[in-house]
This record gives sequence, C-alpha cells and structure tokens, in this order.
Amino acid sequence: MKSIKTPARALKELEAQHAALRGMMDRCLELADALDAGRCGPTQLLREVERLRMAFDSHNRFEETLLGPLLAAQLASTRAEPLEHAHIAEHRSLRARLASDVGSTASRDLREVIDQLRAHLDREEELLDTAQGLVADAPA
Repeated sequence: MKSIKTPARALKELEAQHAALRGMMDRCLELADALDAGRCGPTQLLREVERLRMAFDSHNRFEETLLGPLLAAQLASTRAEPLEHAHIAEHRSLRARLASDVGSTASRDLREVIDQLRAHLDREEELLDTAQGLVADAPA
C-alpha cells in the first residue's frame, strides 16, 4: 500500500477508493441482473463479489489508520472513541455479509448488502467532507 504523507493526500486517496468501490458495486448489480434474467451463470458474479470484498478489506485497513485522528479532530475524545469502534464494527459486519453472500446466488441478499455498503460509504463521505474543511483550514 502506498504511503500517504499529508492529510489532504489521504483524503484524496479515500475518495478514489470510494469511487472504485462504487464502480465494483455497480458491476455486481449488473451481473446480478444478468443472473436473474438467465443471461449468465453465477461464476462471473461470484468473482466480482469477491473482488469487491477484497477491495473493501483493503480500503478498510487504510481507512482505519485514519479514522481515529479524523474523528478526534472533529469531536471530543469521549465521543470519538465510541464512534470509531462502532464504525470499525460496521466494517466487520459488512465484510462478513459480503463473504457470506459470495456463496449464495440469492441476488436479493446481495442487493441488500450493497445497499448497506452504499449507505456506509455515504456516511463516510459526510465525515470526509468535514475533514476536508478541517484540512483546508489548517495552517500550512
């Protein structure tokens, strides 16, 4: 994983990762539609879900190194720590759902976990927007 030396670069990297994850989610949904319509078998979809899970894992490892400092910069430590733990627990839950859905051809379950993942990324992006304001306001 590449080294990110400044907060602004770290935030840009997170934005790029989110965009890549959203593209993978879109591809999973396209393949789920094709599977439901009988235009493809499950193999392609299962591979794409696995690719999404691995990218999500990598993203989480990177993000979790930044999460504590981002939250601490915005909140009192008594609020930041529980939020950090809850966010990390949500990462674990989403990862487990992605892993369990890989063995299933139930596209409804996959669609549900992708909806949850999108909502999770939306919440992260709200935090990133606030963090970008803090980085922009920080003295050089």
